[in-house]
Amino acid sequence: MALTDRIVPLCDLLLGAAYADLELKDVEDDELRGMLADLSGAELTTELEAQIAAFDPQAFDLAATAAAFKQDSADDRRRLLFLVAAINDADDEIDLAEDDYLRALCAALELPSEALAGMTVDVEVEELREDFAKIRRGPPPVPGKRDGSVDIDL
Repeated sequence: MALTDRIVPLCDLLLGAAYADLELKDVEDDELRGMLADLSGAELTTELEAQIAAFDPQAFDLAATAAAFKQDSADDRRRLLFLVAAINDADDEIDLAEDDYLRALCAALELPSEALAGMTVDVEVEELREDFAKIRRGPPPVPGKRDGSVDIDL
């Protein structure tokens, strides 16, 4: 029995999320399989198991896979983002590569960046640069004459 619905591209999008940080963790695999079983309403078919086993993250084309969902309503496309975010959250780690994947999926689904509200880590790069510059400079020198010695209390 061939899979004729969109469970195959959905499976690939979820696998892409799981491999976004270049490592498929057991907890991500469990979450992915559980989600696919729930969405399909049954145990994973042999075809879907083969799809999972054959997934090549290096050959995966996010834009081409997401195209299967581009005609869906904005709410349905946003639901895809929630499913992917659940895979990203499964390992309880914050990973910028996973965030990048979610942002790329959002763009591929032609959703506004506001659709990602609450799902990604917002890092204020400019603020981080300013903080780093302050740390690099160190504290201001102590007023008064310096004799060249260093006093360190341990």
